Amino acid sequence: MSETRVVLCGPDDGVVRIRFESDAGIQILSESVCQELGRILKSFDDEPPRILVFEATGRTFLAGASLHELKALDRRSARRYSRRGQKLFRRIAELPSITIAAIHAPCAGGGCELSLACDFRFLAESARIGLPEVTLGLIPGWGGAARAIRQLGPAAARRMILSGELLPAAEALRIGLADAVYADAEFGVSVDARIATFKRCAPQAVGAVKRFLAEGHHLDLADLMAEESRLFGRCYATSEPPEGIAAFLEKRSPKWPAGDEPPVEEAAADSTNPPTSE
Repeated sequence: MSETRVVLCGPDDGVVRIRFESDAGIQILSESVCQELGRILKSFDDEPPRILVFEATGRTFLAGASLHELKALDRRSARRYSRRGQKLFRRIAELPSITIAAIHAPCAGGGCELSLACDFRFLAESARIGLPEVTLGLIPGWGGAARAIRQLGPAAARRMILSGELLPAAEALRIGLADAVYADAEFGVSVDARIATFKRCAPQAVGAVKRFLAEGHHLDLADLMAEESRLFGRCYATSEPPEGIAAFLEKRSPKWPAGDEPPVEEAAADSTNPPTSE
């Protein structure tokens, strides 16, 4: 099996692409690939992209983890292996960027787990996706089982995980595992068209609402609304609302300022004061 390469492309008008490729066209999430992916993600700490797209070339999107590495694990090392993968994909889930998995071909195991850490999964109509770990005597260990329950609901997660099947794109769309399915011949163009719609979104507002959506299930309704109001107010600590409203009224595309952040003292207050109902 040829080595999988992780190629960083961009930024191009706010869009960064991470492309998995190999000479054989079958991409594997080996330890070395995960380390390189982690290095790239860490480089986004100071300046995250507005939109991050994961894509691949060849016969697969991602075929999962390395079977040779899985075979070498024991009970203790397997737990460490799982935690490293969870930490890596949590980096993706916690990015303030809009994240997209553009899945053109089969996506299995660790590849599906990576896609579940993204905001959106777009599939080509011939693509299949799933978590086949039970067919290897395993369970998803990089956050896939947990995210499947949270995002798809217990019934759909059970159907996917216990069968070990790779679901057709149409079935993935039906259960919410895919956000859109596009014709194979038009897949790249269709994904790019969707990306273009996301360019209208203000980056600071996107980051705020992603945190709200990720953390909101921990709060009761009153605290959830209080947190919503707090984040709504914080939008006005940036220059995004004036630009967004002006662009709409002037019938033009907004020009979002780069590096626009809330005042330091407000950011500090936000981190120390828990949301309370009013």
